[in-house]
Amino acid sequence: MSDSINGIDTFKGLYTDYFQAVWGFCNAYLKDREQAMDATQETFFKLYERLDDSYTKRNAVAFIYITAKNICMDILRRNKFKTEDAEQLKDELPSEDSFLEEIATQEMIRCVHSAINQLSGRSLEIATLALEGKSNPEIADVLGISLNSVKSLKKEMYTKLRKIIGHEYIILFFAKHLLHLDK
Repeated sequence: MSDSINGIDTFKGLYTDYFQAVWGFCNAYLKDREQAMDATQETFFKLYERLDDSYTKRNAVAFIYITAKNICMDILRRNKFKTEDAEQLKDELPSEDSFLEEIATQEMIRCVHSAINQLSGRSLEIATLALEGKSNPEIADVLGISLNSVKSLKKEMYTKLRKIIGHEYIILFFAKHLLHLDK
């Protein structure tokens, strides 16, 4: 994808790359799957409306997360007005630090999933089963291979993932943990 943002293909790329991460971000704030889905769809609708040649990918991603945060805050405010006194709202809304931390978390997850999607063969099968929470013996049973083979293949898979992800994950990991140092 070029650095300049324009056209439906670029929008589709952003939607494909960031939809799940933005949904996870919204769900972390709203703690309601349906409201998170609505907020995510509204976020991408607003991006589509505003997308033009002046946007870079970095601008578009920043726009996506800031818009998602604002939509979530509006939903939380509306929910709060329905249920409790508006004075308590300010103290209970997520902080700016939690906003940045959630972006870092969702970007880490997005990077890992993107890297896993680049795997093939047994590496992809093992990564998928591991993400489903299966233990090494369970993976061995499902794939019909020995436990030692699973361990060896997992080691190879992690090596491949480190090469694919590179420094991007490390940067996100440290960004997330630096947020905790200020507390």
